[in-house]
Amino acid sequence: MTDKDKVKDLLKEQGAMTIAVGPGQAVRISLNKKGEIVKEIVQMPVKKIDPALVAKANKRFEWLINFLICRYHFVHRTLSMMRKFPDTTVSTMGVRVVAAGKFELYYNPEWFDARTDAQGVYVFVHEVLHVILHHCTTRQFDDHDLGNIAQDLAINELITEVNGICEKPRDKNGNLIGVFVDELKKQPLLKDIQNKQTAEWYYNYLRQKQKEQESKGKGKKGDGKVDLGTTMDDHGGFKEHEIADERVRALVRELDSCKMWGSMPQGDVELILQAQVKKVNWRNKMRQWWGSQLAKMKYSTRKRPNRRFGYIMPGFKKAYEDTWLVVIDTSGSTWGYGLLGQFLNIINQMVEEGVPIDLMLVDCEVQTEPKPYERRKAQYEFKGLGGTSMEPVMKVVEERKYRGVCIATDGEFAAPTKPSHAQVLWAVPKGKNPPVEWGERIYIEQV
Repeated sequence: MTDKDKVKDLLKEQGAMTIAVGPGQAVRISLNKKGEIVKEIVQMPVKKIDPALVAKANKRFEWLINFLICRYHFVHRTLSMMRKFPDTTVSTMGVRVVAAGKFELYYNPEWFDARTDAQGVYVFVHEVLHVILHHCTTRQFDDHDLGNIAQDLAINELITEVNGICEKPRDKNGNLIGVFVDELKKQPLLKDIQNKQTAEWYYNYLRQKQKEQESKGKGKKGDGKVDLGTTMDDHGGFKEHEIADERVRALVRELDSCKMWGSMPQGDVELILQAQVKKVNWRNKMRQWWGSQLAKMKYSTRKRPNRRFGYIMPGFKKAYEDTWLVVIDTSGSTWGYGLLGQFLNIINQMVEEGVPIDLMLVDCEVQTEPKPYERRKAQYEFKGLGGTSMEPVMKVVEERKYRGVCIATDGEFAAPTKPSHAQVLWAVPKGKNPPVEWGERIYIEQV
């Protein structure tokens, strides 16, 4: 079932859905008589708040931000790069990414006025950590709601409570606002959740718990159901934005060089600095390597219109001159089928684009001779699973004069002879390396 079909089923069950997209605006999603999904922009009713309350909340909001320079210098510096304004269409507070990679901090005046100064400081620190940990700009999850919970759990673990200065926000009944690891531990199904983990760790943990609960149905007697609660802030303005991402990295470099972390524990500072390391998507790097090495030729065809003159003149079609070799080491115990599937998916895409590729399987010897890769083949049988030797591979590359070879291996083999003319790309699991210095390499990991 596709995502579109899932949305249709949800609309059939619940009727139309309304999703806020900005101050006073929302998108209404519904089904028409033909069963097609229809979207329309609607105006949301804006709750009227006493202007005096807005002015009071805004004055206190700015005062509290200035107070942060005493103990939370990095929070004050980060907030100074944002545009801040009251917004009655949201229930709490949030950060959004806008044009040119800039940030906006918006808040509900009525909600903020009900918080103590210490609770306000906690929320400010929370929002800033969303920014400098790149939750707002890059770290997106398939399950958006669960990802929001995971991000808040990771952030709240980094905030140290100080009586009278920085305290967790509570409602008028004294109940905590937001999600916290220590509170989730009180639930029998989540008693093994760990402190001080990343958003990705919490996301995978909670997703696994949800799957276990679904597979067991009602679960064992006494276990109950998992109650994750809700986040304390609004995440509707999060989106991937490369410029905003780089602005945050530049800010963190400034904070670290000027030692503006204040009373934050050094271990937490290290976590923030580690989050600034930009991960390179190995799949994109692999595509770029292929694209930079392949030699193309053009030939005219009447099946395509000419870009300048249309169908009057023949167009052009690109073709690849060289056949490339892809080698898979079947002895690699570190290769999981998930990673191998992702690797073969890239090869599928290259074949779809017209790149001629031969596939070869090896371990201590050649298991299958090079054959044209068939992307429509439903299943490949991987034989061998013994030791590994790459010398037979290099011999085949030399004999058949392949221009390049991509080798998926665990890197555990004796150093082979370097081919005289072929380009080599080693695709190895993260943490492994081939026993040679020549050739380019990419590190495969689950993405």
